[in-house]
Amino acid sequence: MVLNPNEYFQKLIVELAIEYDNQLTKFVCKMPATYPYTLTAPNLVELDLGLSCDIDYNLPTIFPQSLQRINLSLDDVQFSWDMFRIGKESKAIVFDSLVDLSITDTIQDLDAGNVMHANDFDLAFPKLERLHLENTSLTRKDAQAMMGHGLKRFSYEGSIITASQLCKQPLRTLDTLNLVWVEEEYPEETDDFIPLANEIFNKTDGIEHVRCEIRAADYDRDMVGIDWPYLTHLSMDFIMPFKELLRMLPKVPNLVCLDMTIGYCSNSEFAETIELLTNIKKHYPEPSSSKITTLRIAVDHDEVCEQSSCQKSFNKAIENLKWYWPQLKNIDSMSMLFTF
Repeated sequence: MVLNPNEYFQKLIVELAIEYDNQLTKFVCKMPATYPYTLTAPNLVELDLGLSCDIDYNLPTIFPQSLQRINLSLDDVQFSWDMFRIGKESKAIVFDSLVDLSITDTIQDLDAGNVMHANDFDLAFPKLERLHLENTSLTRKDAQAMMGHGLKRFSYEGSIITASQLCKQPLRTLDTLNLVWVEEEYPEETDDFIPLANEIFNKTDGIEHVRCEIRAADYDRDMVGIDWPYLTHLSMDFIMPFKELLRMLPKVPNLVCLDMTIGYCSNSEFAETIELLTNIKKHYPEPSSSKITTLRIAVDHDEVCEQSSCQKSFNKAIENLKWYWPQLKNIDSMSMLFTF
């Protein structure tokens, strides 16, 4: 019998798992394989699985008790927790030791239903501290199980609608909340983003690190409409005029770190910003109450002037912000369109 390379590695994975079942502490598999038995693996600490919708899987049954970290990478495929269910009579799956759970999917279709199958049993994560979800929906019951107890860090990248649903769970145990929204992947949410983000970030009082990252090729909404009183870190990967930034910042009074891109289509626009920054005391006679300590800023000059000349002028002018933002200590400026 001759095996192609994929078949060979599939068979090898299974044979090795069988041979070293009791010694396994970490199990990583990014390809299909058929497991004819229950993987007891009493010492398994870390599980990393990659699943694709184009492949039929016969997944191992894994005892969940010793697992501390699980990473599931799903390629537009629905996933069920049945692989952790020992005995069909079980009414619950308890991840006694799990502290870190990451679920990533490529799906972006809001009408596709939950990526995670609804269960006819309960899930329990009594020690879960870190949860990362990307383009992943959960049933309300599973969200309650994951986000209850002592969750410390919650990171979500995907639909702002799904994020707002997940954040209806109590957030009081968190010390870090990180939300990433990519307009290109969810263009139908453009009008909903600010109202739903306002709803989320008004619930984050008491969370030490609250971060929002917005990635958009040309996000033209008025950011003055935001109301993010507890946000501490903001990354805006889209072009915004500097004067609009100054109008927006009072709505984020606890911001300490800002990443952003500013751009110009003409020499006059560039000159206007240089004048504003150079004469900041004239335009704003009193220092602001901003808590910003770190500013990372990319300048897209759009060839309105020679690049090194633009950057030199801008770097000199922006130092005046240290008067207007008294707590500003670090400025990192670069002359190119930069993706944070």
